[in-house]
Amino acid sequence: MTPLISQSHGDLTLVLAPELGGAIAALRWRGNDILRPLPEEGEQRANLSGCFPLVPYSNRIAQGRFLFQGQQVILKKNFGDHPHPLHGNGWLNAWELMAQTSDSLTLSLDHTAEEASFEDWPWPFRATQVFVLTDSGLQITLSISNLAEQSVPAGLGFHPYFANAADCEVQLIAQKVWLNNDDSLPVSEVATPECWNYEAFRRPLPATVDNCFTQWSGSAVVRWPQRKIQARVSSPDARNAVFFTPVAGKNFVAIEPVTHINNAIHLFPVDGKDLAMNLLAPGESLSVTMHIEVSDYE
Repeated sequence: MTPLISQSHGDLTLVLAPELGGAIAALRWRGNDILRPLPEEGEQRANLSGCFPLVPYSNRIAQGRFLFQGQQVILKKNFGDHPHPLHGNGWLNAWELMAQTSDSLTLSLDHTAEEASFEDWPWPFRATQVFVLTDSGLQITLSISNLAEQSVPAGLGFHPYFANAADCEVQLIAQKVWLNNDDSLPVSEVATPECWNYEAFRRPLPATVDNCFTQWSGSAVVRWPQRKIQARVSSPDARNAVFFTPVAGKNFVAIEPVTHINNAIHLFPVDGKDLAMNLLAPGESLSVTMHIEVSDYE
């Protein structure tokens, strides 16, 4: 079994699995699962948890290859036979508990970029996650510090899986979305079509969307009408959001605040603009914060 750390504050209980990619094993409010709980039996990995960090990039990098400042970078596959590496390597490594107070926990991960991990990401970095609990909410700040002696690309995000999708409704407002090709890579940005218009609350249909939305309002709401509970996920730093509804049997909906779009390093200069990865100078850091606020509603 994966070692877990549990902490409660008011009506909220957070359970972390530091050694499992720094993931959230459970987030409960008054005993109700807000995020999908990590399975208690069988296989345990970060992408079966409630949420995991996306670092040092979000989503896919096409074929795991890109050219950066004259350097050809080749990354190894990290999701079975899937041809495109996914979500960096933070979710695939053990994090260390660095601090714990009555309402906060801090996790840290050092990536050395030595021979054994060079193909995960060729530049060293330190990542931290700071979890802060309130009576009704959770705030997570994810940071990356560039430990390389050169400027490097970097991107961040969160991958929360909201529980019980079959019983929920979603509101998400974004003006545009990237359409994907048959290889799950973005090819064009269009106005959000009616089939993905969630400005008014509606039930998420299984296996209908796995796309990056842009010009996002910065917040979205998942609510469970039968229980009259809602969770608002927001980020002041993430300019984009990946919205993912899997096949019905998986019974979750993912709304992922991210600092850059999928495969951004192939599509845009690394300049930190709305759709692009950031460029971090030696010693420079980048942070992104996500809030999940839970409440009753009428």
